[in-house]
Amino acid sequence: MNRKDVLVTEHLVLRKPKIEDIEPMFKNWASDPEVTKYLTWLPHEDISVTTMIVNNWLEQEKDIKTIRYMITVKDSDEPIGSIDVVDYENGIPEIGYCLSRKHWGKGYMTEACKAFVNHLFELGYNSVVIAADVRNIGSNRVIEKCGFTFTHQEHLEHCSSFKDYPVTTNRYIIKNK
Repeated sequence: MNRKDVLVTEHLVLRKPKIEDIEPMFKNWASDPEVTKYLTWLPHEDISVTTMIVNNWLEQEKDIKTIRYMITVKDSDEPIGSIDVVDYENGIPEIGYCLSRKHWGKGYMTEACKAFVNHLFELGYNSVVIAADVRNIGSNRVIEKCGFTFTHQEHLEHCSSFKDYPVTTNRYIIKNK
């Protein structure tokens, strides 16, 4: 596998995380309850949580299965979101993403997601899966715009170890043509 350090799209640069991302990540999305509303994790209460996460990410970069990018707008190196493989389902990468609220509605996540999926296909994966909370209309729309096909709904008793309540997600798949 030849993981690229940088993916470039029309408006964005997706690049590997770095230690300097801690403060902008905390400020731009990780501490925002609206951004994390439908995610499996809670908003970061203080920058120490973001520091721990980014340090973990940097350590995980040594693992070939770690595929993660910070999303930046071309004119700036400041991250506005992230996209990564969050898990593998029978060898198929499952992706997840988040984006700063002030950048919602500009097509950035659709652009980033398409580039990320194409990179996964270049790496030799034949399929990619993703899930979104049924209430997250924006994310479900992004997933459909990226060419994913709805497969089924999944009802979970617990959203995650951080959010102890039931959730229903839409599950999607895209296959390399």
